[in-house]
Amino acid sequence: MKKIIAILTLVTVFVTGAFAADGVTIDNKKVLEAFKREFATAEDVAWYTTPDKFVAKFTMHARKVTAHYNKEGELLATSRYITDSDLPLNVITRLMKKYPDQKINNIVEYEADGSTTYVITLESETHWTVLRAESNGNISRLKKLQKA
Repeated sequence: MKKIIAILTLVTVFVTGAFAADGVTIDNKKVLEAFKREFATAEDVAWYTTPDKFVAKFTMHARKVTAHYNKEGELLATSRYITDSDLPLNVITRLMKKYPDQKINNIVEYEADGSTTYVITLESETHWTVLRAESNGNISRLKKLQKA
């Protein structure tokens, strides 16, 4: 009996240690197993919880990624910072035509329900423009913010 308790203790320490790089972990086995399967090479994992979701923020292939899970361990959505070279060709082409005097400040790629959306922040000398782009090339303006 003591051997079984010792083995279970070691396994628990190993499993929770793998997901608590900065001291934050969760106690939902389904979510942890799903995360490990989906993002095996994740580093610097930090977990956050809401009443109905578990959120993991981590680094993967030198990029910041966020993954949202429900209590059953189903991956609901992911987001990650990307560069302009990662955008679909039709999106970058439309951006260049429609906003030729603005440079890309940052891009966040969102994947949920089988579709991918990009939130792109452009910068000019006088303002920032926040856009939403879809994989098919459709672009809509979300906000235009004046610089101070």
